[in-house]
Amino acid sequence: MTNLELAKRLVELLGGKNNVEKATHCMTRLRVTCKDTTRVDDKAIKATEGVLGLVIDGSSYQIVLGPGKVKKVTDICTDELGLPKAAGNDSNWEENKAKIKGQQKQSKLKQFLKLISEIFVPIIPAIIAAGLFNGFGSLLSQLIADGVVTGSFFQMLQLILSLLGGAFLSYFAIYTGIRAAEVFGATPAFGGMIGGISIGANIIEIAKMIGLYNETVPLESVLTTGKGGIIGVIFGVWVLSVIEKNIRKRIPDVLDLIITPFVSLLVSGVIFIFIIMPVAGFVSDGLVSLLTIIINSTNPVIRVISGFLLSALFLPMVLLGLHHGLIPIYAVQLEQMGGVSLFPVLSMGGAGQVGAAIAIYLVARKVGNKKMQGIITGALPAGFLGVGEPLIYGVTLPMGKPFITAGIGAGFGGAYIMFTQVMANAWGPSGLVAIPLMQGATGMLNFLIGLIIAYIGGFIVTKLWIKDSDVREEEENFETTNVEEKYTDQAVLYAPVTGSCIPLTEVKDEVFANKMMGDGVAFTFDGDTVVSPCDGTIVMIAATKHAIGIQGDDGVEVLIHVGLDTVSLNGEGFKASINQGDHVKKGEAILQIDHKLMKEKGMDLTTPMIITNTDQYHLAPTYNDSVIAGDTEVLKCNRK
Repeated sequence: MTNLELAKRLVELLGGKNNVEKATHCMTRLRVTCKDTTRVDDKAIKATEGVLGLVIDGSSYQIVLGPGKVKKVTDICTDELGLPKAAGNDSNWEENKAKIKGQQKQSKLKQFLKLISEIFVPIIPAIIAAGLFNGFGSLLSQLIADGVVTGSFFQMLQLILSLLGGAFLSYFAIYTGIRAAEVFGATPAFGGMIGGISIGANIIEIAKMIGLYNETVPLESVLTTGKGGIIGVIFGVWVLSVIEKNIRKRIPDVLDLIITPFVSLLVSGVIFIFIIMPVAGFVSDGLVSLLTIIINSTNPVIRVISGFLLSALFLPMVLLGLHHGLIPIYAVQLEQMGGVSLFPVLSMGGAGQVGAAIAIYLVARKVGNKKMQGIITGALPAGFLGVGEPLIYGVTLPMGKPFITAGIGAGFGGAYIMFTQVMANAWGPSGLVAIPLMQGATGMLNFLIGLIIAYIGGFIVTKLWIKDSDVREEEENFETTNVEEKYTDQAVLYAPVTGSCIPLTEVKDEVFANKMMGDGVAFTFDGDTVVSPCDGTIVMIAATKHAIGIQGDDGVEVLIHVGLDTVSLNGEGFKASINQGDHVKKGEAILQIDHKLMKEKGMDLTTPMIITNTDQYHLAPTYNDSVIAGDTEVLKCNRK
């Protein structure tokens, strides 16, 4: 029975969605409160495939489904089948067991990249389609300009392709603003307006009024359209979300529809226009001044180094909207030198992304990540044609490391281009379609060689740096994993608390007493600290902190459930000493408890320690009236 089938069956046996007052879940149980208990078929629920047990308390039904499965079934019940969600945060924990061993706590950079991924993943199909339209449109435009193809048909086709591509990419900032608002919890239309501000023509007039616009060289302006780039838009929408939420809390409902939108957009818009965009402008101007000195150097060593750095750093500059200041250099070079040396170098940035994507594709095929293979297959043609957005936002940037390795690979191509002093007659699309823009046959050949070097460089550096685990799709099922390690035949667990070790059958909760979740032991204690019973990795921490899952280094899967019905405290009185993904040693503190508060709340702190993969072991418990946390052996698990 699939999770969807199970969810539908449970809703039916609970008397239908109209009979459910609220639904939520803890770590192992779907918790439902029903309006009319006579409509609930509890016997059929117990007999349903996938249900491990049922606890009834008045109108409250606790359906035991097990870690991992319970969240999936609950999400289906509430999100797809319409059961009302219960208030609180006890349903927010997420399981993440597979391949988590050895992982470290997420850094701020990883959190940022994850956020970027959440924003862009839903619009990847549009990015790919628009990239292909623009890429083929640019190619056709070049063929028309070179006289390779002629006639109104090809002109019309080029216009249609460019129109289709521009329908998305010309308004990319607006689409990004909408998605960012959805992620940050702001009103999506407001986010689109922030994105629209960044490309609005009135920005130029405002810049003129405050003296931040350079009318001689408009793209050297501190404030102009596009300053801040996509990252600036995302940051602006985050500011909007903070302002909107705070205003909405304080405005009476009758005025909310008028006051909240107006004030939120006015304040965040002003901050975006006068702070976020100009700051990026100042950075851009400083960057241009520095690059002008480097690019015009007659020293070949400096040229090669600058070629490497410019190619490697170009795409991060694009993300921050700092690339606009580079375009005036194109014009200056064309006027003074009769050609542009900067454009060919920067074109290598996209080539490095192509090489990195090919490396990722091969790894994705090896580990069976079909989703990633599909994204890369759709984005690569645009990448070869010089349109990098699909690869950047769909593949390398969300993954993090490949975005860096792609830049490094591109650097080698840029170094070659600068060393051979390739010049372009103009600037336009990059990639393979830019070859005809280079001066002379030698320039065209060296540009092609530079692209190939960047492809190979991005491929090799990425292949050396990324691991299979970076590309493998994360498993979402807590209960199953492909165990690569060879575990020992016996696992020994020690007391997680100081107190008494008692049989599981003495626990005053039939889910644990009847071993619905698996076999194990339980503890009574008066202390404030819970320690790890073995060496292993923290694979789950309930949002309410009352339960922790550990994957032992020797293969045993341990679930420590502190107290009975402590999920009702919604995290109050618990403080985790570790994070999901941390590796812990036997006896290391993992949880602090406010024991006094628990007593005041009338909580039963009997703490079961369950072996969730009991089917793989013969258990030999040692019950003891006096056990010491991390020191007293309480359970031997002998592999079957």
